[in-house]
Amino acid sequence: MSKLLARPNVKLFNAVAAEDLIVKGDRVAGVVTNWALVSMNHDTQSCMDPNVMEAKVVVSSCGHDGPFGATGVKRLRSIGMIKSVPGMKALDMNAAEDAIVDLTREIVPGMIVTGMEVAEIDGSPRMVSN
Repeated sequence: MSKLLARPNVKLFNAVAAEDLIVKGDRVAGVVTNWALVSMNHDTQSCMDPNVMEAKVVVSSCGHDGPFGATGVKRLRSIGMIKSVPGMKALDMNAAEDAIVDLTREIVPGMIVTGMEVAEIDGSPRMVSN
């Protein structure tokens, strides 16, 4: 990780959650972020304005359902950029690992999906148990 972070133009944002996507035309152009604790407690905290991070490419590899689980493809569906999100199949780690590698791709212009995002969009098996 330290070698990756030493590269130019690489930044690590700790304890930050992506709350939404930035879309310009038919292309994902970045993410709207906030501190993770703020995102998880919007109903109990006063308003805190989010931050905007524009990007040429967004790579979404969200984990399982939960506050931030597979939110990228679900948001794309809710705004009409993809038609359906069938959801992941039951646990099968051997099949899942191959599927995740084989199915990682740019799902819409500007957004690459991998990890559990792929399992949700393609209906492939989940990788690990919660």
